[in-house]
Amino acid sequence: MPQSERAEILKKLLRWLTAQQNGATVQGILHYTKWEITEGGATDNAIKKYIEDLDKASLIEYVHPYWRITNAGKKWLERHSI
Repeated sequence: MPQSERAEILKKLLRWLTAQQNGATVQGILHYTKWEITEGGATDNAIKKYIEDLDKASLIEYVHPYWRITNAGKKWLERHSI
C-alpha cells in the first residue's frame, strides 16, 4: 500500500474517532475502517496495526473500554488536514 493511501486512512480514522463522543471500541474501529474507509479492502490485522501505530505515536489512548484521540492526535490532525 502506498504511504499516501495509508496516511489518508489514518487521517480518516482520526477524524472519525474525534467525532465519537466517548471514543470507540476496537470492534467499532474495525467495522468503521473496514466498511467505511476501505470499503471492505482492509484485513482485521491491518486495521489492528493502524491502531497500534496510532497508539505508539501517542495520537490515541486506551481508556477502558474505549480508544480516544489524544490532544497530540488532535493537533496532528489539524496540521495534516487540509
